[in-house]
Amino acid sequence: MPLPHLLHRLRNPRRRAQAYELSGCLGAASLVVLCIPLGACSPTLNWRSVTLEGVQAALPCKPDQAQRPVQLADQELTLSMAGCEADGGLYAVSHLRLAQGAQVQPLIDAWRTQALQAMRGTAAPVPTPLAALGTRPALTVYQASGSNPRGQALQARWTWVQRDRDIYHWALYAPVIRAEMEEPFFSAMQWQ
Repeated sequence: MPLPHLLHRLRNPRRRAQAYELSGCLGAASLVVLCIPLGACSPTLNWRSVTLEGVQAALPCKPDQAQRPVQLADQELTLSMAGCEADGGLYAVSHLRLAQGAQVQPLIDAWRTQALQAMRGTAAPVPTPLAALGTRPALTVYQASGSNPRGQALQARWTWVQRDRDIYHWALYAPVIRAEMEEPFFSAMQWQ
């Protein structure tokens, strides 16, 4: 089930249970959205600090947090996440801890592929490097385009950051991603 359709289902409390049952059929990228029981957020971008598994991030609305087992790149992992919806965008920060000696790049590649498939993307995501900023490391933000279940345009911005055995993922989805949505989201990362 594509990402935007899951968002609609999760807004209805009676459908949340049905959506969680579908999670076995979804890729990890879809689970980022699936596992966030979306609540009402302010329509404006009211940025606030959120801590998730050793990293501090900024989200533009009060986040919901969840944890769920996932399978990605033939690994059973626990995905922790925080996310919310505001001003037409979905913002999510996720965390996975890898087993000792596990390879990182195949996992990130599989995650990126599943994220693109979930939004019906037709072209490879375009990587854009961002220089280090304060305590934030240098990032590569991937830009992707696709569509929601109604065939409407959907844009995404993703990044993955590794720190030891931990993988952190930032995801932003919106029909049109504006600078005021993207810049604070990706620039506020701090290690704790």
